[in-house]
Amino acid sequence: MRFEVTNKALATGVSITKTGPNQIMAGQPVRYVLSDIANSSNVMLQSFYWRDTLPAEVRLDSIVTGTYNFPGTYKITYRVNGGEYRTLADNLSTSKNYTLAASATALGLASNERVTEIMFVFGQAPAGFAQVEKPMLYCTAISNITTTSFVNVADVGGTYNGVWVQAVSRWVTTVYGKPTPLPRTGY
Repeated sequence: MRFEVTNKALATGVSITKTGPNQIMAGQPVRYVLSDIANSSNVMLQSFYWRDTLPAEVRLDSIVTGTYNFPGTYKITYRVNGGEYRTLADNLSTSKNYTLAASATALGLASNERVTEIMFVFGQAPAGFAQVEKPMLYCTAISNITTTSFVNVADVGGTYNGVWVQAVSRWVTTVYGKPTPLPRTGY
């Protein structure tokens, strides 16, 4: 009698891609698009999330949540000036695409506060979990940008047997400042 056991190799992986404008001017709307958000593992991940860390040069206006390929619910949290996470929305359906107001006014923030991070918290993500419709962050570049470029970072992760599996995507935007006034002539 012959007995054969075949084990599928364990593979863990996650992915995320962030894109946005290559160039902006101060005060201009900025739209970031997130794609390829997935648990590409062949096992379920725990504590699955994706997060966007907003640069100081932009202010968040609204969030389009996107949709995901497995039924379930999730919540969106945000962080202000590096403080504690606060809940923006909870019990969101993975099959519905929501547009959420997230400006400083909508969130009731003080004039010296800004949203520094947005995090989508899913809990468990089965193997093959992936975004279907792309999430988007709508922001506005601040009017007094002093830098010539800035980086926006998004990351995704989850745990398998207590070990974190993570991926990062970065997007660089170049700033074109206001033109300096030309000398006046013709007096």
